[in-house]
This record gives sequence, structure tokens and C-alpha cells, in this order.
Amino acid sequence: MVVRNHPRGRLVFDRDAIVRAALRAYVEAVLKKFANRPAYPVCSDSDWTGDIQRGTFFDDDGCGAYAVLAWTEAGVVGLAYELGFGPIEQLGLSVDAVTGGPDDVRGAVPGLPAELEPAFVRAVGMLGVGPEHGQRDAGVGFWLYGDRVGGTLFDKPTAAGVRRLVPWGQLQNGQLPLWWNRDFAAFREERVRNRDAPIHAIIDAVVDRRMQGPTEFTPDEIATLFPKPLGPGDLLFAQRRLQEAGITWPGSPELPPEPPPREPRINPFTGKPMPKPTRPDK
Repeated sequence: MVVRNHPRGRLVFDRDAIVRAALRAYVEAVLKKFANRPAYPVCSDSDWTGDIQRGTFFDDDGCGAYAVLAWTEAGVVGLAYELGFGPIEQLGLSVDAVTGGPDDVRGAVPGLPAELEPAFVRAVGMLGVGPEHGQRDAGVGFWLYGDRVGGTLFDKPTAAGVRRLVPWGQLQNGQLPLWWNRDFAAFREERVRNRDAPIHAIIDAVVDRRMQGPTEFTPDEIATLFPKPLGPGDLLFAQRRLQEAGITWPGSPELPPEPPPREPRINPFTGKPMPKPTRPDK
């Protein structure tokens, strides 16, 4: 665990706590799509890859900005991007130096220990690719290795994107705080007290079990989360998304393979083919 003072407050970074908070946020984001959902999830759209030992978490704001967390047994690397503040604008990367790989954003994590290179590469693999020059897009970052921490989150504490990484040092009761809207944060707390406490208790219990190894929901947990049985499509969606994080339905049912996306995808607003996604996990 590392404690650092920052212009945005006192930050406490702990590798296992960060992974748990990422997993919890992911589970909450999956469940938010259903009727008996927890109100005001901390992340509205997120992706998870890997496992507790080595993995990544992608938190997308839905408008083009995002934060990425990646971890190995050695520690954590975090990168963030705000629209218009990528490595060319904010890290001094020249257009001629763009590689489309990790070196595009290495300036976000100065002093990165060699032991965290695998986590850094994982994080970079989740970044978007700029349409202008093909650069990997992130403008700020941090790294955590044992009792050491560093990165432009501390060296440039007012840089664009810092606000997306600071909350990982301000976890509350093992959870990522709802940092992006104070009013919504207050509404969330009220809902937790008055209505959503059973749902959050299940999320916490499942996440704690998953931190120890792959786990299943119990039948009682499923009955509480989904008092009305899910339709086949919703059920398969929830099972697939949570299985990606090592959480399955009672009995760990075998799921059918996910069909490949139709190509080309059609933009519903223009009726024209959409470009292929630039993130490798998509």
C-alpha cells in the first residue's frame, strides 16, 4: 500500500484493492442493464479481460474518454484519455515518432519499473487508436509497484485525464467512488440505504469469493437479483459477460459460442457502413 498527497486529496493505492474495485465496478455495470438493478452504477460502460492475477479493466464514459487499468502479480498500471488530450497534445509525442504501440504513451508513466512492462503492454492494448496518425491515445498515467508509485498523475497533477485516475486512490469501502457527479453520488447512497442494500450485499459477496478463485452465484442470489426470470437473450448476455470475469450461474452451465459480429456494421443514423473498431479486444 502506498499513500500520497495530491492536489485532489489524499490517495491510497493498493494493488489488490484496485483489482477488487475494478471487478466490482464491472459486475455492477453488467447488472445495471436489468430491471432489478443497482441505481447509479459507478461505471456505465466497462470491459474486463483476464483474471485476478493478470487482467485489464476499461471504463468508457460513452463520449470518447476513458480510463484503463491493467495488472499483473507485480502491480498496476493506469492510463487515461480525455478527448483532444492524447500523447501528441499532452506527452510531447511527435507525429513522426508514432508507432501505434506502447512507446506512443510511455511518457505517461515515467520511471516505470521493468517488472511492470507486461501490465503496461496490457493497458496499451486496450487504448483507442487516434484516427489522425494511428497513435495509441492516452495523456496521463500512473504505476504502482510494491511500496512505490509514479507517473504523470503525480508529476503533472492538473493534466487532462487526471480526474479519471484519482478515484483509484480514493476507494470507499472497497468500491470505486461515483466521482463524476456529486448529485448522483448522493442519490446512490440514498438508494443503497433504502432499496439496493440486498443487491450490493450480493455483489460484494460474489466479488469477495471471486477474489479467492472462480465462483458461482448461489440460487438464492439469482432469485434476489432476478425476481423475474430473464428472457433467453438477456440471460445469455449476463452469463457471457460475467463468465468473462470468472463468475458463473449455479452449476456453471456451458454456454454456446458467441457469434461473430456482422460485417460491415451499419450505422443506424446514417445507414452507411461503420469502420471496424480499432481496439484489439473489439
